[in-house]
Amino acid sequence: MSNIKLSQQDEAFLDAMAMLMAPWGWPRPVGRIYAYLLLREAPATLDEIAADLGMSKSNASVAARTLEHCGNARRQGEPGSRRIYYSVPDDFSGPFVDKAQLLDRQVRLFTAQRERDIAAPVAQRFARISEFYTAMRSAIEGVTADQAGSVSRPVRAGEDAEASRSSSSATRAR
Repeated sequence: MSNIKLSQQDEAFLDAMAMLMAPWGWPRPVGRIYAYLLLREAPATLDEIAADLGMSKSNASVAARTLEHCGNARRQGEPGSRRIYYSVPDDFSGPFVDKAQLLDRQVRLFTAQRERDIAAPVAQRFARISEFYTAMRSAIEGVTADQAGSVSRPVRAGEDAEASRSSSSATRAR
């Protein structure tokens, strides 16, 4: 049932991804499945994921649903079958769009607090954090918009991202 044989380098990549995603609140199996899906050319069934990663199908199911909920995996069915396949979506924005919206809501909350009768240093703190969160939201929105526009033409290693954006913008404008 397994589709790929994981090399030592693949295993190291899976483990590194799991460690990197832990601060985001992802359990180890979620990070490993995400890395596994990134390495695959084709979608994987839960049976394949479980067999290739040496985990139970129920653990694979929970982790895959977590990835789907975060926007880091796409679930697709097979016509005439109950079999479900998982793959990495073409749009990599995943949880970042939600984070940008959260930042916007926090800025509104901080702005409302500044309208209260609060000490000047506290009001300044709210103003600074609002400016920072607004800049972060703008950056996230800019990157996700650029990524959405460049799905058809990815930036290659060593290529200037800005030049690529202008080139692909010029191509889209034609």
